[in-house]
Amino acid sequence: MKYSAFLPVLTFLFCFSQYIAFAQQTASVSGKLNGENKAGVQLTLSDPIEMNAESKSILTDENGSFSIQVNVESLRIFKLSVNSGNYLVLFLLPGDNVDLNLSASKLNQHPGIKGSAYTQTAYLMAGNLAFFDAKIDSLNNLYTVSQGSADFNELKSSLEAEYHLINGKKISYLRDVLTKNAKSPASLLFVDKLDINDNLDIYEAVARGVLSVYPDFKLARDLKIRTTLERKLAAGSPAPEIVLPTPEGDLYKLSSLKGSVVLIDFWASWCGPCRKDNPEVVRMYNRFNSKGFEILGVSLDRDKDAWIKAIAKDSLRWNQVSDLKYWQSEAAQNYGVKSIPHTVLIDRNGLVIARGLRGKALERKLEEIFQDEDKSGE
Repeated sequence: MKYSAFLPVLTFLFCFSQYIAFAQQTASVSGKLNGENKAGVQLTLSDPIEMNAESKSILTDENGSFSIQVNVESLRIFKLSVNSGNYLVLFLLPGDNVDLNLSASKLNQHPGIKGSAYTQTAYLMAGNLAFFDAKIDSLNNLYTVSQGSADFNELKSSLEAEYHLINGKKISYLRDVLTKNAKSPASLLFVDKLDINDNLDIYEAVARGVLSVYPDFKLARDLKIRTTLERKLAAGSPAPEIVLPTPEGDLYKLSSLKGSVVLIDFWASWCGPCRKDNPEVVRMYNRFNSKGFEILGVSLDRDKDAWIKAIAKDSLRWNQVSDLKYWQSEAAQNYGVKSIPHTVLIDRNGLVIARGLRGKALERKLEEIFQDEDKSGE
């Protein structure tokens, strides 16, 4: 009986600890909308990565104020939106209490943000990039309206020089700010603004940096997978082997074409742009085949009959393979194919020369390759 006096205390301590645990697994997003039509606005907080995650909606009061709580067990990214074109990106951690001061007509226009350092960093970067983009847009507009003028050729050279200068400064800024903020999840939103072929080191630094702090954050893990694949497929790297069935059912190997300059052409019968490109690919094949140019068509079809009919209709005389697994094609996975048409050009030793070349860019590269070979053979 003498312990009974402590029971209310123990009950309180238990309930308090449960409350603390719950509080640490949630984040609060509060704030105010400014401008006209700020009252009664429906705001929705949703997760753009986990599409099955529950979203929460709330109406602003007559002053434009709002407050939303959401479950957050680890770092997550959210969209606070009015509609698909009017939204703010938020990084939330367990226990965050974020306070926002926003424009009702454009949530991401000069937002006031307190309580989320990563979100603040993201919008500081966005604001600085907008400065460069505004200058580039102004040059593009001036270029457009000046076409046809008497002094256009002289003005064109000046505008192009100014464009390269500003774009160069933009790239330098991005490389610098992403390097300095390599551990910040905010950098994941901007690294794609750099060409990955020229800036793979920055991509790798951001992936490595964010994962060192948040090893389970999906955007960072996805970037790590992408950079690993890019490194594997970089110019000068051995092209991954492809072993897939032909229309006749026989297995065909990419390596059997070693000794030729080979274009791996990812396509499908259902792909409109692919079919539109095929006459040009046929023309280039006919032009360069005698010099040692070969093509391996890798189809992302599911319907074998449709695949075979497309080969015949488009007069594709080169080797064709497919496992008929659509986007789950083994070859497409190994080569990181996210859209088609997609090409990979490899040299006579099976090393990657370039990826994504099509049309005139591909033809110029083939001309260069065979001209260099002709000169070296003289």
